[in-house]
Amino acid sequence: MSAPARPARRPSSFSTVPTARLALDVAVLAVLFLLALLGFQHVYGGAQYLVTGVMALVLGTLGALIGARWRWGVIRVTALLLGVHLLFGSMLAAPTRALWGIVPTPGSLLELLEAPVTTWKSVLTVAPPVGVAQGVLGVVWISVLLLSLLGMSVLLRTRQYVLAWLFPLALVGVSIVFGTDQAFWPVPRGVLYAVLSVAWLTWRFESGRLAGARSTIISDTVRPGSWKNPVLRRRVIGGAVILAVAAGGAVAASPLLDPPEGTIRYAQRDRITPPFDPRQYVSPLTEFRGYLKDQREEELFSITGVSSGDHIRLATMDQYDLQVFNVASSRQKDSPSGAFLRTAPGVDLHEGSSQQQVSTVRIGAYQGVWLPTVGERTNRIDLEGMDSRRASTTTENLFLNDAAQTAVNARGVASGDSYELSYEPYTEPTAEEQRTATFADIELPDNAPTDEMATLAEEWAGGSDSDYERFQNLSRTIKTDAFYSHGLEDDAASLSGHGYSRLRAMLEETSFDEDRSDAQPLGRIGDEEQYAALTAVMARSIGMPARVVMGFEVPEGQEGTVSLTGDDVTAWVEVAFDDLGWVRFDPAPDEDEDPTEPQPKEVEKPLPQVAQPPPPPAEPPTPPPGAMSDESEEDDPLEESVSWVVYAGLALLPLLLVGLAVAAVLIAKSVRRGRRRTRGALPARVDGGWQEIVDLLADMGKAPEPLLTRTEIVARLRGEIPEAGLALLAARADRAVFGPDDLPEAAGEAYWDQVMETRRGMTAALPWHRRLRTALSLRSFRRQGAERRRENRRRRVNARARAKALRRTEALRRRRTSARDATARSLWRTLMRKDGTS
Repeated sequence: MSAPARPARRPSSFSTVPTARLALDVAVLAVLFLLALLGFQHVYGGAQYLVTGVMALVLGTLGALIGARWRWGVIRVTALLLGVHLLFGSMLAAPTRALWGIVPTPGSLLELLEAPVTTWKSVLTVAPPVGVAQGVLGVVWISVLLLSLLGMSVLLRTRQYVLAWLFPLALVGVSIVFGTDQAFWPVPRGVLYAVLSVAWLTWRFESGRLAGARSTIISDTVRPGSWKNPVLRRRVIGGAVILAVAAGGAVAASPLLDPPEGTIRYAQRDRITPPFDPRQYVSPLTEFRGYLKDQREEELFSITGVSSGDHIRLATMDQYDLQVFNVASSRQKDSPSGAFLRTAPGVDLHEGSSQQQVSTVRIGAYQGVWLPTVGERTNRIDLEGMDSRRASTTTENLFLNDAAQTAVNARGVASGDSYELSYEPYTEPTAEEQRTATFADIELPDNAPTDEMATLAEEWAGGSDSDYERFQNLSRTIKTDAFYSHGLEDDAASLSGHGYSRLRAMLEETSFDEDRSDAQPLGRIGDEEQYAALTAVMARSIGMPARVVMGFEVPEGQEGTVSLTGDDVTAWVEVAFDDLGWVRFDPAPDEDEDPTEPQPKEVEKPLPQVAQPPPPPAEPPTPPPGAMSDESEEDDPLEESVSWVVYAGLALLPLLLVGLAVAAVLIAKSVRRGRRRTRGALPARVDGGWQEIVDLLADMGKAPEPLLTRTEIVARLRGEIPEAGLALLAARADRAVFGPDDLPEAAGEAYWDQVMETRRGMTAALPWHRRLRTALSLRSFRRQGAERRRENRRRRVNARARAKALRRTEALRRRRTSARDATARSLWRTLMRKDGTS
C-alpha cells in the first residue's frame, strides 16, 4: 500500500501575482531605495558609496527573490545574508583591508564582523567626506543590504505593500541621522520620491479594491487591476497630476518657508562629542625654547613645494589662562575654535581652486602629536608615502580642526612618516582690502581676565576708522623700543614662558635691574613666544579676535624641498576679518634689535631657562605617546592586549546576538506551551495540547490543511510520521471537546504528559540539524496568524454573501410586488371597460 500523497503547499503571493506586476513592484521599490541612497552623498563624496549601495541593493533583492521563490524560512535567509556579508563585504565595505581591494583577508573579515557595532560610530566621528577607510562604508552596506532584503521579502511574500514601502523610508531616515546638516538635491529627490510613492500606492490600492468588487462601469473583458481598466487609469493619472501641481507649488514657495539657520536638518554627528580633546596635551607654545636649545641644528622634518618666508603651521592656540596659551577647540565644528574631527585620508575635504598647491612632509627628528600643515586651508591629506602599518595607525588617529587648520596624529608621529598635503596658499590682503577691513563678529573661547592691559591696549590701538589699522597700531607700538632675544648662549638674558607675570613685566619701561648681579633686563625683551602671546592677549582684552599660531618659517633664500630645524621655529598672530578670514601678523621686532647692557655690569652666565616667576604654572597633564616623552611607550603592550580583548569581544558580539535570538524563540514557545497547559477550562487545555502537536508538524514542514479534522490529519500523516500515539491523542481530544461527559482534571494532565511524550517520539528519528531547525522554526507562529486571517476572510466572505442574498431577495420581492400590482391594474381596467360597454 503506497503512502498517502503529501498535501500541496499553500501558494504564496509570489506564485500568484502576475510577473509583470511583480516586476513593476520591484522596480518601483528599487528606485525608492536609490533615491534614499543619494542622501549619503555629502557624507561620503565620490562614487564608491554608490557602488557599495547599488550592489547591496542588487544582492538584497536577489536574496529576497531566492527566499520567496523557494519559500525559505528565517534561518535560511539569515544564513544567506551572513554569507553575502562575508563574501562580498570585503570588496564593497572594507576595500582598504582586502587584498587588492577585492579578495577577503583576515583583517577585512574582522572588520566586517565588527562593522555592525563599530561602523556607526566611525561615520559619526569622522569629518565628512568620510572616505572608505576605517569601515565607514559599513553604514551604507549594512543598511541597504538589510533593508532591501526585508522590504523586497515583504513585497514578494505578502500583500502588505504599504509595509514594504516603509523600508526605503527607513533608509531615508538613516541617511538623515548619519548625514550632514546639508541635504543633497532635496527638492528633486523629495518630489520624485513623493510622486512615485503616491502613484504606486494609489495603483496598488485601487487595483486591489477593484479586483474585489464588480462595477457596472468596468467591462467584463478587462481585469479590474489592469492598467487598461479606465476607472483605475483615471484615478491614478488624476492623483499624479494633483500631486505634481502641489509639488510645483511647494517648490515655488520653498524660499519663503526656509527655517532659521541651524534648525534646517537634524544630524547626529553634530551632537557627538569629538573623541580628541586637545586639553589633555600640553600647550605647544611651552616647547618653543626647547626647539632652540635642544634641536637647533637637528632636522625636524622636510617639506617640498615651499618658498622662502612660507610659514608651516604646527598648532593654533586661542585661549589664555594666565599661564599658557592653549589649543581650546570646541564640541561644535562651526564654532570659531572648530572641533577636532577624525578625518579620512585620501578624500577631498574641500574643492581645490586654481591656486591649490601640493607639498609632501617627511618627518625626521620631530616628535609630538601636532602635524605640520601649510597654507590657509587644507583640501586633502594623503598617506600614500607611508608603509601600510604606519598608514593604518595614522588613519585611525588622524584628526583635523578645519577652523584652526590644525592636524593631529593622536598616537604621535614617527621618524620616516610621510604625507602629502593639498592646500590653498596664504595670500596677503591688498591695500584696499586693508583699508576697508572690519573685525569678524565671532566668539572665541573666553580668556582669563586681563583688565590691566585693556586700558593700555585701547590707547595704543588708537581711534582709526579701519580695524586693520587699529591692530597694526597696537602691534607697532608693542614692537617700539622692543628687543629680540632667545636668552640662549650669547644672547642677552630673556626669560622663557608666557605667563601673565612675564607678559606684564614686558609692559614696564625698558631698563636693567641694577640690584641684580646679572643685570637682568626689564621691559619688552623676548622672542616670538612672548611677543605673540602679549600681542594676542592685549588685542583680545579690547575685543579684537586674535589667536596665536606656533610653527616654522622657511629660511630666507631656500625654496623647493627644504629641511627645517629647531632654529626655524617661530610664532605669529592671526586676526579674523570679515571677507578676509584670518590675516597673519608678525609680532616680534627685528632680530638685530639687541639690548645694550651697562658697562659696570657683566652678565657672567645667562640663564636660558630661568624658572617662571610666581604664580607658578600648573603642572601639565602627562601627554600620550609621542607628545613629550617616551615613558608612556612602556604601556603599549598593555594597550595592545586590551585592544585585542576588545576586538575579540566585538567579534563574539554577533554570536551573542544570534544566541539571544535563539533564546527568544525557545522562550516564546515555552511561554505559549505553558499558557495552553494551564489556562482555560479542561476542553480548552486538551485542545491546546493537540495544537502543540499541530504546531510541531508545522515547524517540521508538514503543516496539515486547516480544514482537516484530527482523525483526517492522523490518517494523512500515518505514512510519514510513525508515531502511534497520534491516533490516541486525536480521539481523546475529540472526546474532551465534543463528548457529552465532563472529564476529571487529572485527565488533562495525563493528556499533556502523553502530548509531550509523543512530541519527543516525533522528532527522535530526525537528524540533529533537522531537530535544531524544528526547534527554532517560526512556522507555528505564522500558522496561527494565517488561521486568524483565514477566519476573518471567511467571515467577510460570508457577510458579503449574506448581504448579496438579501439584496437579491429584496429585488425579487419588489419585482413580484410590481408584477402583482401590474396584473391588478390590468384586471381593473378590463373590468371597467366591460362595465362601460354594458
